[in-house]
Amino acid sequence: MKLSNWLDWQLVAGCIVILVAAGIGVSSPSEYVVQVITLGALYAAVATAWSIAGGMGGLLLLGIISFFGVGAYVNGILFTKYGISPWINLMLGFLVAAALGRLIAALTLRFGLSEDYFAMFTVGISQVLKHLLLNWEYAGQATGIYITIIQDDFWMMSFVSRKPYLLIGLALLLGIVVITYLIQRSELGYRLAAVRLNNQAAEALGIDSVRTKTHAIVLSAGLSGMVGAFYSQFSTFIDPAQVFSLATNFEMLLGAVLGGRLTIIGPLLGSAALKPIQDVMRGLMGGGADALYLVFYGGLLVASCLLLPKGIAQYIQNWHKRHYAKSAPAEKQALAGEIK
Repeated sequence: MKLSNWLDWQLVAGCIVILVAAGIGVSSPSEYVVQVITLGALYAAVATAWSIAGGMGGLLLLGIISFFGVGAYVNGILFTKYGISPWINLMLGFLVAAALGRLIAALTLRFGLSEDYFAMFTVGISQVLKHLLLNWEYAGQATGIYITIIQDDFWMMSFVSRKPYLLIGLALLLGIVVITYLIQRSELGYRLAAVRLNNQAAEALGIDSVRTKTHAIVLSAGLSGMVGAFYSQFSTFIDPAQVFSLATNFEMLLGAVLGGRLTIIGPLLGSAALKPIQDVMRGLMGGGADALYLVFYGGLLVASCLLLPKGIAQYIQNWHKRHYAKSAPAEKQALAGEIK
């Protein structure tokens, strides 16, 4: 691994950011700070998972909340109805959400839906799921599902303190960051780049664009479902309006857009900045801040489109290029001296 390589540098920087967040959370005496950092980690995890399809694949997968919500309900139902461990439900949430992603890919890519039609379809699915669960008595309907935690139980992922959830959430984020890194270095990553840049040229080179995009959707969906399964255990309460909320959906995506959806470090930094800002505003302005949230996010999104077309990570990448371009001649001279 070489820090002069932009991809390797991002992985190292991402790990450092996660370790710093863990240190701040574990050392903080405030449960509120731990709560904010954990939610920021979960938003960053979903944004990073989305970047596989939305960034590398160039797909307008706007309805990422569908997979997050499905994962949340997988754990909520299986934990409260059957007592199945959330550790198992994380994987089941991945599988169910991935299956949903596979179904969406089959219904859209196979029938030629793309760009804005694809985006509207994914958003529509999230609202269909929301209203189905609002009327499904077995899943609690509008009342939702409550998860009661009485004592610490590692196997059942039940902790009185919030700090164990913080560490688990950051571990999930780290795992998704590593998976994204490995995908970008893999054959799938190169195929996704080819399809994103020129779909027709990729097809001419023998790349199956439908299959490649399907893999990206399934991975983004499954990882988002896993995060949703953990979220339901962490929050101890879910309902359809909450876990299929379009407001939450776009809050999660905003981190990737502002950070840089084609990078590893971008979604992480974007979400790490946005979620704390949201909670600080909520704390300062109280319940009357809803309209201001919309103004803030709308203004921020417009400004980012104008000033940061490639996200925050663009400036970091430019710095990285300049820094290692300057250090390269010195390294070559040192190497030449060692050879002599």
